[in-house]
Amino acid sequence: MKNAVMRFLHSPEFGRMVRYGMVGILNTALFALCSWGLSRFGWHYALYTFLSYGIAILFSFVMNRFFTFQAKAGGVGTMFGRFLLVTFSLLGAVQGIQYLLIDVLALRELYGVGIGMVFYTGLGYVLNRLWVFQQNP
Repeated sequence: MKNAVMRFLHSPEFGRMVRYGMVGILNTALFALCSWGLSRFGWHYALYTFLSYGIAILFSFVMNRFFTFQAKAGGVGTMFGRFLLVTFSLLGAVQGIQYLLIDVLALRELYGVGIGMVFYTGLGYVLNRLWVFQQNP
């Protein structure tokens, strides 16, 4: 068992997972920085969050394409369309999971949001790895 864990920790797949997590952290920081900066200029929250999400989504796509999955070949339009479909589908699913856990089952908000984040991150990695950026197995 120990050898299998060590092999996994030194595998290319584990490296991709770490890079995916790093992109997620940077993406969150970029969103927060853009939102904060635009709010300081007096922009309405609906406008600055919309623009910040757009910037963060583009950043995430580019970084995951080139840094995480190194998918340099293939149709960018197809990849981006799939990326948007995965991103917004997962967002909708997480909202449903959070509603079920928090509002229906009365789970504490922190736990419901946390479980949603784990779901989003885990399934997001799998879908991006196997479908969006699939040309680099």
